[in-house]
Amino acid sequence: MRMSFLSTMPLLNPLRMRNFRLLWVGQVIAWSGDSIYQIGLLWLILEMTGSQALSGLIAAVGYLPALLLGMFLGALVDWGDRRRLMMLADLLRGLVLLYIPLAFALGWLTPWQLAAAAFLISSGAALFNPARDASVPLLVPSGSLMAANALIQTSSHAAMLLGPLFAGGILALAGLYALFYFDAAAYGLSLLTIFLLRLPPTPRSETTVRPLALMLEGLRFAVKKPWSGQLLALTALDNLFIMGPAIVGTPILIREELKLGPQAFAAIMACYAVGMLIGAIALGVLGKTLPKGKTLLVGMVLDGLTFVPLYFAPTITWIGAVIIFHSLCIPLLMVPRAAMIQEGVPGQLQGRFFALVNLTVLGMSALSAGVTGLLCEAWGVRTVFLVIGLGGGLCGLLGFGLGELRKRK
Repeated sequence: MRMSFLSTMPLLNPLRMRNFRLLWVGQVIAWSGDSIYQIGLLWLILEMTGSQALSGLIAAVGYLPALLLGMFLGALVDWGDRRRLMMLADLLRGLVLLYIPLAFALGWLTPWQLAAAAFLISSGAALFNPARDASVPLLVPSGSLMAANALIQTSSHAAMLLGPLFAGGILALAGLYALFYFDAAAYGLSLLTIFLLRLPPTPRSETTVRPLALMLEGLRFAVKKPWSGQLLALTALDNLFIMGPAIVGTPILIREELKLGPQAFAAIMACYAVGMLIGAIALGVLGKTLPKGKTLLVGMVLDGLTFVPLYFAPTITWIGAVIIFHSLCIPLLMVPRAAMIQEGVPGQLQGRFFALVNLTVLGMSALSAGVTGLLCEAWGVRTVFLVIGLGGGLCGLLGFGLGELRKRK
């Protein structure tokens, strides 16, 4: 699989190939830990609070850094050393994850400490992700960006598949809190791979640190280009509808409706990874022949509508099959979006633009997660999947009507 993707990037010289592989390996390791952390955190919140609404609100706190810090961190990525910033992000996340089981062992751990931990871990992600995405075009020629992003997504989804499998074994052997030690170690290994990475110089137009001016420059570009404004608006709407049910609704559906334990939740998270892995592989093979704008919008329609069958799914097997089918569509959103930004946004603005996308995605995810917990208690989790799935599908149809985004090749 790896060689078929890398063979689509023939213009990479050996040094850049080595550095791209290091960036890729660091991503795989970090995502393996992330998938385990998500299982551990959400289940731990439910066990400690017993409240669906509070669980949703605490999960939402983890997305606030994108709203509060996202644009500043994006400006920092464009001004600073991207490699060192990624290392700093990994160090922060690893230390916070170590604190959770240690605080539990000492009797200090509270739900609000988990909320603070989620905030800090997401702050690291809000710094790492734009630095990583803005580094890819420094290593990969323009014509190979779809293949490179598909490779990163494919490997990440494979890591997300392995994570829940590891999580099931760790839960059986060592219990819930051991998941956090494992994730901390994953961030340590990711930090090591980034330490070995060497990036070409980052293109810059600024010589002094002017945080507000840097942030405003990124916003002006996003507003000036019609396609980029439409991309951000539709991304916001889609994530408002979809992400809450995916993040908060999934464990509630398994725990409250099916009366199953964290191993079942880990299995469903593995189903998410299976679908995304298959979808990313297919997109990596076909990426050069597909128009980016239309591919993204088709993915957005399917991203919503494929949640609707969860209203009817009676067993964990049926839910797993629905989730795999739903997850096939997710790379159709993520891969073309990254390639469009890497091709259409100047290099010295990419950190800020990716941060703006992360702000949009994670900010709307925070709102969606908080609202989903409340709606699950009011309507029932199955009805939430039905209503929000239909709303997510309408977002993609709206994009086809707008025009500019649809025309992106």
